[in-house]
Amino acid sequence: MTHRDCRVFISHSAHAVDEPATLAFLHALTAALQATPGLEPLTDHKDLQAGDEWLQRLYAWMALCDAAVVLLSPRAVTRENSTWVPREANLLLWRKALDTRFVVIPVLIGGLTRADLAGNPFLADVRLTDLQLAPELPEADKVSAIVQALRNKLALAAPRLSFDPLRVHVQDCIQRDAPETSIDAVLSQHYGADPWQPLVPRHQKLSWQMVRQAVSAAVDPVIQDVTLGSQGHRQLGAQLFEALYPLRLPAECAARLLTLCRQQEGRGAVLVNTQDTWAVQQLLRAATGLPRDDWLRIWHVVELNDAWGDDDLSEITVALAIELAGAVLGTDAWDKLSRLSDPAQRLAQQLSRLKAQLSLARAETGVPVIVSAAYTERWAALAAPLAQQFPSTVLLYWTGDALPATLPAGADCLRLTPTWEPGLDFSWSLDYRRKRTQFGGTSP
Repeated sequence: MTHRDCRVFISHSAHAVDEPATLAFLHALTAALQATPGLEPLTDHKDLQAGDEWLQRLYAWMALCDAAVVLLSPRAVTRENSTWVPREANLLLWRKALDTRFVVIPVLIGGLTRADLAGNPFLADVRLTDLQLAPELPEADKVSAIVQALRNKLALAAPRLSFDPLRVHVQDCIQRDAPETSIDAVLSQHYGADPWQPLVPRHQKLSWQMVRQAVSAAVDPVIQDVTLGSQGHRQLGAQLFEALYPLRLPAECAARLLTLCRQQEGRGAVLVNTQDTWAVQQLLRAATGLPRDDWLRIWHVVELNDAWGDDDLSEITVALAIELAGAVLGTDAWDKLSRLSDPAQRLAQQLSRLKAQLSLARAETGVPVIVSAAYTERWAALAAPLAQQFPSTVLLYWTGDALPATLPAGADCLRLTPTWEPGLDFSWSLDYRRKRTQFGGTSP
């Protein structure tokens, strides 16, 4: 996939008669951005075509750009009744408030100073002076300084917001299944105090608000209201509740669990005081910000039944290898890893190829495979040798209501701390099932 260019919106008030110098600066900046690999300038001077809905086009550019340059010239700042650049500056700074990776570079040109901004009632309170203004360089040198600043800032930008995938999933559910009248009613009833942002579609704005509120049950009435009028068989309410529910779980525990899983990869086990793997999956979803289907595509969980653990290490290794092959390669994959007839040679080839496939899967997904089982002292003792056999995995043992007070000698097991009160994870699962049913969902 070819990586698209970073779109740079240029806010200006250039005019050939009033300010020819500003227009010349705009032309020079546009040309410099066009000549810079990876940067794509968006400016109404050249890019708006005849017949375009120019206002909506500008709003779309401000919504979709990755960075912005605000040219603060005398015409834009000190001219009487000049409102367009200040309006764009407000919208661009709102983008920055929602997304910290968004880059805004204000540039003083035409002899303006910081003090001139205070005299414009539309710019006085928009916090442009809090940003690093382009350096006080000669006008001829500012273009190259802007281009370099954009390259530096965009190179340091995070690849995405932490919960972008979840927000996009919520937005897609709302856009696909919620009646527009229900969306409008929810925005008015639950978020009427928030200023309306004209460049954000209603389903996108609602998805932002719901993800922001997902840490508490306060989002439940919103889910209930936005589903009014939707088709019951689509289970919109259940979809939204299921997507947002993990964010209610303890954030510190979720983040710590993710850290431990990465730390113990190829080394040993993580001990968690849960009754099963359900809470583990919910906590890891909370830590990664992924919807359920996205999480399951990236994270593989192998659940071992209670009968395991009594055989010797070699037999357990083969049994675990069969489970891992099925999780990463599909049904009956273990038998397809080798065509050799000699049993010893066949087993050696199967294990070798499986480890190679596990390593490739680890490189592609960026996460280890989780092997989950009920805690026993026998499993704790096996944690380190099994992890060494399959270095792209992490063993996760659930211990019931309490973590064990002592561990077998030499066991490489780390306890999840901080943790929660005994039995609280069971309450989570019951609450989840009750609420999901109320929202029209079938058995998960």
